[in-house]
Amino acid sequence: MASSSASSSAASASASASLGGTGVGTGVRRISQEMLHQRRSSPPPSPAKAVSRIASAPCRLHEQDPSLSPSPPSSKAPECYLPKADAVIGHRGLGSNLGPKSLDTLEGYFAGRIRENTMLSFKTAATCGADFVELDVQVTKDGVPVVWHDDWIHYKHFGEEEKVMTRTIREMTIAEFKQLSYMATVCPERPVVLMRKFDKKSDEFRPWVCRQEDELPTLETVLKGLPIYVGINLELKFEDEHTHVERKELEDRIAAIMACLDQHCSAGRKIVLSSFSPDACTIVSELNPVYPLMMLTDAGVIKYEDERRNSLEAAKKLAVDLKLAGVVLLSHVIPDASMLRDFAAQGLLFMSYGERNNDGAYSLNQLTMGMRGVIVDDVLGVHNAVSARAALSLA
Repeated sequence: MASSSASSSAASASASASLGGTGVGTGVRRISQEMLHQRRSSPPPSPAKAVSRIASAPCRLHEQDPSLSPSPPSSKAPECYLPKADAVIGHRGLGSNLGPKSLDTLEGYFAGRIRENTMLSFKTAATCGADFVELDVQVTKDGVPVVWHDDWIHYKHFGEEEKVMTRTIREMTIAEFKQLSYMATVCPERPVVLMRKFDKKSDEFRPWVCRQEDELPTLETVLKGLPIYVGINLELKFEDEHTHVERKELEDRIAAIMACLDQHCSAGRKIVLSSFSPDACTIVSELNPVYPLMMLTDAGVIKYEDERRNSLEAAKKLAVDLKLAGVVLLSHVIPDASMLRDFAAQGLLFMSYGERNNDGAYSLNQLTMGMRGVIVDDVLGVHNAVSARAALSLA
């Protein structure tokens, strides 16, 4: 046992060194060790039980058995890949990690219950009633699509120094990505801690450690491991808001993502593609994908150099020109009746994202307006609100 422990520690130290740098403070190490002891000594809490969706949840046995849906994806119409009406879509699975409340206590140290954008988060969201999960895909230096939201990965090594290491996904090979993932999430010694600027108004880095950890997955892992009845809203992520990305590189990254879908996505899986990048939407549409594609927009809440991102009207024009399925709109922005009629006349769909969707009543109002689905962090709460309304409609 002692020999095995020494070997494990040596391996962790070697892998940690290959990622560069050495240090977080002893306070973070102490809390991390307490956290690890608590996780080993007590089982993780079971997810809350979801209320049945009753009328709005049709039998999915035909989706669970791929042999009953033998046709390849290219033979299907895009409509069949879309979420059903009143869909609840889990944001990064069971919701984004908001950050630690305090570094002085064990409970305050956690950035969230379950690490976002992981298989554990996706599967837990499904048990809580999510019809789809939303996830973010980027591509590594050697062309492998992985699931990660932020433009950068920030991390520290346990040791004496306090330097935060910063890299982008496109600077990392898949081997480096997997190594960092293991060291920061499930390695027993936990020699690396991921860091994040949780407050957008502050430059302060805080530890990004969750009560229940899981490794950072590749897109292939998600496509193979997520139950077939759970749809995927796959957001194509690029760092083009602050760094110019040449069209050839955009094309190469998109080609890698589409190839992964083509190779690993089951015929019965519902998939919707989306992106904030008008250029990415253009490139994907030129590939004539079988999967529906939607433009993400905050409709001018934040101003960008690219005018195609600065209004709902511009997003609608892009959707019409590129023959997209529709627009995913920030929930703070409410389209008026005229815009809703115009979208319907053009055959375009609305979905919405944003923190306001975590209010069940607010989400219900949007669904009543005609939104096809809502992307939420509070999957169970919104699912139960939608279920309750469905039950009342049958009474």
